[in-house]
Amino acid sequence: MSSGIATKYFFLDSDSASMGPAAADWSYRQLAEFKGIAEFNIIKGTTPADFLENGLVLLIASNRVIKILHENQLSGFSTYRVRIRRNNSDVPGYHGLAIIGRGGPNDKSLEESRIDPRSGKSYRKINGLRPTAWDGSDLFTLDDAYRVALTTERVRTIFRKEKVTNCIFEPAKEFHTV
Repeated sequence: MSSGIATKYFFLDSDSASMGPAAADWSYRQLAEFKGIAEFNIIKGTTPADFLENGLVLLIASNRVIKILHENQLSGFSTYRVRIRRNNSDVPGYHGLAIIGRGGPNDKSLEESRIDPRSGKSYRKINGLRPTAWDGSDLFTLDDAYRVALTTERVRTIFRKEKVTNCIFEPAKEFHTV
């Protein structure tokens, strides 16, 4: 699950100083421990959405999404406080979404070690995501893909039924990275 990158919806620039190392270094799971207020400014877009895209790949969810998660008794998430501003005015109704469900490490059979022919450096190529120690949560991350939000099919079905905006679901088997 990720938010979309559409220009019609609000796009946020973060005040990374408001989060300290949490902004760039923490996993979605560690964000549940963040006790401050993450601050963001809307820098483009004209329309609020259920998920707000930002340069830090943090999940910023509307009150409506949090209500949907609670009403459907979905598991594996927590929230932290955010402050969204537009033209020096607060835009209420949003939370940081921390994913606390665990999937263990990714299945190593989906990874390849490669050597970059130009630099001679090794890197790993990942061909899909498959949890090896999933705790059964509806929202979860893998230990070695800690900024990739994974969900059950149930979450996808509920979000589609509720027409949650600016949220994209991609099959985990189609995830590729180098």
